Amino acid sequence: MKTKRASTILVFLILMAPNASAWSDDREMVQLESQLEALQDQTTRTQQAFDERVGIMHRLNEKNADAINKLLTSITGLQSALDREQIDSSNRKDRMSGQIQELNDSLDELKARLARVSKQLQDIDAMQQDSKMRAQKSH
Repeated sequence: MKTKRASTILVFLILMAPNASAWSDDREMVQLESQLEALQDQTTRTQQAFDERVGIMHRLNEKNADAINKLLTSITGLQSALDREQIDSSNRKDRMSGQIQELNDSLDELKARLARVSKQLQDIDAMQQDSKMRAQKSH
């Protein structure tokens, strides 16, 4: 009986051995499918995170471009204002230079008049001196 029982168990094991191998293969296949599904989920999440970050980077680049354009507009405005100020300053300088030249011309004219008046005063003084001297000689 023991041998019959042992041989039944042995037959059972022999018959089950291919099934155990198939069961093991199925189990490995299920594990591989599970791992593949996990990898696909992870890839999907990674792609979504990447797409979100790329979207954020695009928005930041657009904001940077807008900021740069505003800055360029401001710089252009400042440059225009500086150019106008330089032109105005140059015009004021030219006007002042002209006014100073007119003042110098007026001073030169005034000096010439003063020199003539001084000469006339000297001539008058000299005539008075001559008159006094003639008057003293004639007395």
